[in-house]
Amino acid sequence: MSKLFQPGDLKDFRYLSWPMLNDEGVCAAYVVKRSDEESGDHIPQVRWIDLRSGAETEMEQGSHSPRFMADGETLIYISARSGEDQVWQKHLPSGKEKQLTTLRHGVLRYALSADEKLLAVEATLWPEDVEEGRAFTTMSAEEKQSWQDEIDMRPYYAEELVYKMDEWYGMRKGETSHLAVIDLTDGSAQVLDTGMESIYPAWSPDGSLLAFYGYPYHDARGSKKELMVWDMAAGKAEQISDKLYLCGDQPPIFTPDGKGVIALAYAFTEKGGSSTLPYCIDVKDHSARCLMDVEDEAVCHGVNPLVIGRTENGANAAYMYLTEDGSYLYFLSALKGHSRVCRVSTVEGSRAEIVLDGDSDVQSFCINKKGQIACMMGSLHAPAELVVEGRRLTDHNAWLREFMQGQVEEFWIRSRDDQADLHYYLVHPVQQEAGKKYPAVVDIHGGPTCMYSAAYWHEFHALSSAGFAVIYGDPRGSVGYGADFCAGGVCWKPEAMNDIEDMLKHAVSRGFIDEKRVGVTGGSYGGYMTNKFVGRTKIFAAAVTQRSLFNTATSYGTGDQGFVSAGKIPKGFTMLGYLEDRARGNPMTYIDNVDVPLLILHAFKDFRCSFEQGEQFFIAMKERHPDVPVRLVMFPEENHALTRTGKLHNQIRHLQEMTDWFVKYLQKEESANE
Repeated sequence: MSKLFQPGDLKDFRYLSWPMLNDEGVCAAYVVKRSDEESGDHIPQVRWIDLRSGAETEMEQGSHSPRFMADGETLIYISARSGEDQVWQKHLPSGKEKQLTTLRHGVLRYALSADEKLLAVEATLWPEDVEEGRAFTTMSAEEKQSWQDEIDMRPYYAEELVYKMDEWYGMRKGETSHLAVIDLTDGSAQVLDTGMESIYPAWSPDGSLLAFYGYPYHDARGSKKELMVWDMAAGKAEQISDKLYLCGDQPPIFTPDGKGVIALAYAFTEKGGSSTLPYCIDVKDHSARCLMDVEDEAVCHGVNPLVIGRTENGANAAYMYLTEDGSYLYFLSALKGHSRVCRVSTVEGSRAEIVLDGDSDVQSFCINKKGQIACMMGSLHAPAELVVEGRRLTDHNAWLREFMQGQVEEFWIRSRDDQADLHYYLVHPVQQEAGKKYPAVVDIHGGPTCMYSAAYWHEFHALSSAGFAVIYGDPRGSVGYGADFCAGGVCWKPEAMNDIEDMLKHAVSRGFIDEKRVGVTGGSYGGYMTNKFVGRTKIFAAAVTQRSLFNTATSYGTGDQGFVSAGKIPKGFTMLGYLEDRARGNPMTYIDNVDVPLLILHAFKDFRCSFEQGEQFFIAMKERHPDVPVRLVMFPEENHALTRTGKLHNQIRHLQEMTDWFVKYLQKEESANE
């Protein structure tokens, strides 16, 4: 190892996702993404491995979302080879393949019935696509360009509460997600008239019912999903959930007898904490029972895949699987700085147990009928690779072994109010010398309902290679430490700031960090906390705020989150009182105290923390502190996910801007505050 990691090295990463294993356990499939330096896009590609011979075969570029069919030799997947994402199948030994869908604007997700005769797909459609019967008619290149020109000229309109989203890069242009069913025996196809936006289809064992999440409300509950079931014979949908607040970010799961549907929902404690727990909802009487003991937090904090700060790029199939006999539910759970696979019996109120654990970080997994597990597993020093039954099968990021890496330590400390145990990681500078003191950067995660884990995150290694120590951990408000740890909106209260400050103090006590040369950074909620720290304390000597919330008094209604109706509206609520409360204590009100060099990184098409938030911080700083260095860097075509799924050149520039800023203002021996 002799190289120092630089932002430009991002071009060499290979991002692995979507592990799949056939029922016999002799073939595995996965997706690898690599960057195209010319376009900046990250291109997915399905690969499959014969576990008997070790032979690996590559599918076409632009392929993703693989699953094995019942014969174990045929792969079904999505490919963009025809111009739009469509579902294909391929018999692996013979190479024989077939296109299964022709959706006008492509396919987002799919579900294959157990008898493999029916294919349900989620697809984006415009009203006229359905009304004029052209949902299954593909467009030529000329037709597509003409249609795009027409769409670009249309005014946008909104009639629902949720009318824009960061993942959509802003407002919709009239399109919504629909479900369609293709009969693979005769090729017939129909768009289901569910009467609402419909996502994540899942078949009952006999193929007579199709479960999905729908958005049935047109009032203040517009963002609330409900579990729906479409009866194929009756040709209509029925809502089977009501009292639960569903997550709806992965497909529901039918029980083997088809009488129940398992879905995730938030469970709230009296103190205001929450866990994400599996519920089984009866198809007939709509009763719901929680499969997990709500009070049991010994091995997991519910079904929780909410790890942040790992080098990844790509969707995964699911993070919850039911065994064939329905006896156990397997799931991902982030707990106390580690992501693991757990399982719980499907008997009501059962206790969870650990299935796959260790010092590693499980990013995603699947389980086949034999109970074998394939997963993407990484560590603090390497991104995730494919592991099947404990055996690593890929080594796509072997090039990282040529680079020096700083030592990473893991610590637990007690909070200053003696109410919580706090967990954090400390990355040492590369080529650290004994007796020398180094500058440091505190990195605060977003969310805030997320958790750092024992995963590789290139930003920390870039800073370490530039001569910094890096401190990152989970203050109160983070998930993975139990419901009480994130109760009562503590993430917005002084406790969260105190926790981060205590982590820093403990790291400084290790003896090699110069406490006068410490910077702070974070994205989203982490950016909000960065803004709070530089306005309310004198702890930090430089700051980089990324895609952040700055003025909560003006952010209401501008992003895709934070609706008043997202939670329980308090008695006596008034909008004036709500807005006044948002104005009190927000970072803008402390602008006169900000006197550290400040870099603002923001994406123009950020519809979670709108770009105007970064602009306000920049203008306020230039007006109130004209002598303090401040720089605003805007990425015109990116959204809130810039550092995860943004164009390669923008990710590199973002990381370079941050690293250069801290080098400029923290590398000098004397403090930037002096």
